[in-house]
Amino acid sequence: MKRVFIVLAVVVFAGLIGFGLFGKSGLLSLQKLRTERERLEQQSSHLQKENQGLGKKIQLLSADLKYLEKLARQKLGMVRPDEVIIKVPQSGSTVNQGGQSPSKPVAPKENGK
Repeated sequence: MKRVFIVLAVVVFAGLIGFGLFGKSGLLSLQKLRTERERLEQQSSHLQKENQGLGKKIQLLSADLKYLEKLARQKLGMVRPDEVIIKVPQSGSTVNQGGQSPSKPVAPKENGK
């Protein structure tokens, strides 16, 4: 009888330890929650910094006309009425005087024939 009581006590104790480690609110679950909280705190910090940067950009857009003009020129290609746009060909895309690309040979013109 005493032996059965000891075995039963060991089984109950092992069950409690197992539940404490692996249960829904056990130590392993607690560790997962701590890791998740740390990840969320880092994400929150990143988003707060991004939000501050966007707030500064909003402030510049609403108050700084030179910044707004710079963005309009860069993003939208806007120019002032008195400006002239000069397009420079990209490197490697040269054009000869005949308006044809150098990869196409120009046949010489025949005189009077």
